[in-house]
Amino acid sequence: MRVGEKTHHLLSDYLNALKQGKVEAGNIQSFKDLIVEEMRSEFEASKTRDYTSYDRDHKFWLSEHYYGENVDDKLEEVIQKVVNNLDVFVQSDRHQKVQHYFKTAKMVFVEKPRQKDFESMKLNLYSIPELRNLNVMAAPDFGVVFSDNKYLIIDRKTGQEKMDTDSTSDQLKIYALKTLLKSRINIDDVEIEGYEVYLPSLHEIGGKIEKTDIDYIIKKLKDDMEYQQQFIVDGDIVKNEPLPHAKFPRVKSEKKCASCTFRKVCEELKNFE
Repeated sequence: MRVGEKTHHLLSDYLNALKQGKVEAGNIQSFKDLIVEEMRSEFEASKTRDYTSYDRDHKFWLSEHYYGENVDDKLEEVIQKVVNNLDVFVQSDRHQKVQHYFKTAKMVFVEKPRQKDFESMKLNLYSIPELRNLNVMAAPDFGVVFSDNKYLIIDRKTGQEKMDTDSTSDQLKIYALKTLLKSRINIDDVEIEGYEVYLPSLHEIGGKIEKTDIDYIIKKLKDDMEYQQQFIVDGDIVKNEPLPHAKFPRVKSEKKCASCTFRKVCEELKNFE
């Protein structure tokens, strides 16, 4: 029920206000009240929506309602999780660090997920010939420029924490690559740290981004693009050859299948195989 998305909206709303000096001890509750009102309103709109037709003016919906599930008793639980994520952050030392960044750093970036700016999300890959025609978009939740050669990237997570805690995610590597390309600097000349921070535990995974990380993610992009290009017929993307359905085996876990938002489509596709 979109815990991650709503947590993202709530924390971004709060941090952008904090950055502008519009947060006081007495008005933190107002940010919670707004997200709670929004979640309840959207829940009711989703619950009463006619799913047999497409309404371009009302695109919001929950997959639970689409499948006719009664999740009325889950809403308040989800709301509390979202609100608690803000409480945990505000009461942590991370909150103090953020306030310090706003006062001392050269620049602080706070994403505004409610105002999508797709142009600013694009990576400028023109300096990598093999990737010039590739469109990659990425925007971290939070970034700090301490100086011309020192950067910090934070990406918040609300899902299950990864078991592998010793590696830096590809997502953080993409963010670091974007920073290098945008600033036209070399990884050897700067220090970039990137972390995934999980809520509500505040556990972080990541560390310093090395040259091997940048080399790896560039190679991965090249490999992925090369793989996709093999399906372009006569250089015409309209003639793309779709992979056979056997390339997409169904999951054998009933638990995963039950929570998959595409399970209806999956069932219908069985009639064509």
